[in-house]
Amino acid sequence: MAERALYRLPDEPLPSGLSRYATDPLWPLLTLMLAGGGFGLAWFAFNSAALGSPTRTREWGCVALSLLGAPALVIAVTVAVGAGWLTPAAAQYALLSVLLLKVAVAYALYLMQQRTFDIWEHYGGEPRNGMPLTILLAVVGRGALDLSALPPLLRAALQ
Repeated sequence: MAERALYRLPDEPLPSGLSRYATDPLWPLLTLMLAGGGFGLAWFAFNSAALGSPTRTREWGCVALSLLGAPALVIAVTVAVGAGWLTPAAAQYALLSVLLLKVAVAYALYLMQQRTFDIWEHYGGEPRNGMPLTILLAVVGRGALDLSALPPLLRAALQ
């Protein structure tokens, strides 16, 4: 009895029960830019599972990097100012590293998911329109989530 040879594409999406909720990764990226990192990163993580992305572990690692890295950078800058290594004026520039981290992670997530999304859509996947949710989160979600009431480190992660 001959064994069946299995051929698998490395970028081939894995079937998922959530695939009917998959969206173009452009929408989580826009949500991250308009409604904040909390909503955008959560959507990227969900979309990764919905697409059955083969790079899902790497994508969730990027989400964790953004959520944990932003507070770590805020702490590092605060310690540097407290120790006298940075002036308060220079700290403002150093805090731009938080924004840089978030933008770089968001773009990396977009690129990883776009590759999988293209293959998924080519083989018959029908994406949901993410525009209504993006608008809802940008207009209502951002205002409903009062970030000023949160602790500063949590605010740094979710903003």
